[in-house]
Order: sequence, then structure tokens, then C-alpha cells
Amino acid sequence: MQGTPGSPLHPQTKRHLHNTQRLRDAAIREFARHGLHGTKVSSIVAAAQLTQPSFYRTWPSKEAAFEQIVSETQRSWRDAATQIMDGPATLTLEQRMSQGLTRLYALLIADLELTHMVLREDSTNTDRHLPFIDIYRTVFLTAQAHHQISDLPAERLAQAYTALTERFFYARLYTQQCSLDAAVQEVTTLLLPLFEPPPPKERS
Repeated sequence: MQGTPGSPLHPQTKRHLHNTQRLRDAAIREFARHGLHGTKVSSIVAAAQLTQPSFYRTWPSKEAAFEQIVSETQRSWRDAATQIMDGPATLTLEQRMSQGLTRLYALLIADLELTHMVLREDSTNTDRHLPFIDIYRTVFLTAQAHHQISDLPAERLAQAYTALTERFFYARLYTQQCSLDAAVQEVTTLLLPLFEPPPPKERS
């Protein structure tokens, strides 16, 4: 029987959730360092200081663990990508783009081992950019309908945004060469000229 909302978790449930998090953290570290094929269940449970039965109560296999972690992470990245132009109408374009980039980059650097694990898996996928280009194209079409950005083809804007944000993530943040704020400012400065909407037409 489940407790009422807000009631303390049963100790067994609490222990299971704690162990699941320990296993997940250990799996991320092992997958990031050794890849799927180079990682063994025994190394995950050893890193988590748990037993193999604990692992198999959480996932049926290391492949299932890997797939769940990667798919959940990619979903969170895609969710952040849909929000790159969110914000109140009072924001300037520069503020809007800066806030969207900050949310996206903050998510990517929150756990660099997790990010490395997912990017390592994606490195051989030549179509890895397509879901993000599709998301950005939809976002930019909406922004154009509200006259927030330039009227250049949304597909072109999406490709430019994807290429530039990825390049600077690898060059600045993935290598920890600069701060989040500095990277966001640099990328926003480069993107703004492409995204600035045309000035309103003068009435004759």
C-alpha cells in the first residue's frame, strides 16, 4: 500500500532509489571511459559498491542501462533545444538568444562525463544533427511568424545555429577553456547579425 502524498518514503523504497542513482552514476562513468562494449556489469557494480543482483533489479543488461541513459539524456537536450527562443515579449533578441543558449549549454556541462558518453555514442552517426536542425527550424519559423528574427530561410538559420553552437561547445566548454557566460556571449555576438530582423518598412 502506497503512502499518502507527502508522506516519508518507505525505507526499502528509499534504499532502492539511492542504489539506482549510485548505479546510474557509476554506469555513466564507466560508459564514458570505456564505451558500451568495453564496460562490464561487474565494473559498474564495483564502482557503485553494490552487487550484481542490485544491477539486474534496475536493468536487464548493460545494453539496457546504456540505452536508457542515452535516450533520457538526448530527450532532455531536445527539450532544451525547443526552448532556445522562449521568454517574455519584453526581451530583446540578444537577451532571448543568450538565455536560450545558457539553458542549453548549462545542461550540456552539468555532467561532462554524461555528455561525453552520449557524444561518444553519436560520433559515428552522420545524421546526429538532423533532429536538432528540425527542432531549430520549427522554432525559427515560429519566431519569424512573430517578426522576432530575420526572414532568411529557417532551414539555413537552423543549420547555422547548429554548426556554430556545436563548434563553440567543443572548442570552449567541452575543453573547459572558458566560462559558460563567456561562451554564450561569444556565440550570441556571432549569431546576432544573422538573426536580426529587418527594420520596419517606412510608410510612403
